Amino acid sequence: MKIKEKLIYDLIFSENTDYVIDTSDYINEPYEYNEFVRDIRKILKRSKVKIIKENLNLLNTGAIWSLKVKKQ
Repeated sequence: MKIKEKLIYDLIFSENTDYVIDTSDYINEPYEYNEFVRDIRKILKRSKVKIIKENLNLLNTGAIWSLKVKKQ
């Protein structure tokens, strides 16, 4: 399984609710973080996973995305 697919699977099916995601682990270019975050949000919405709290910290190497989710 690819690393992004593993992240999506974990976000949807695991018991965890808090995540800290380093976008540089999933994308090649630091400026692509916005598209990555948008794609993950769409997938979570279709999977009935709500983002309760989020924070996006921009760094030189990419972005750190902190999430708290609620799974139904």
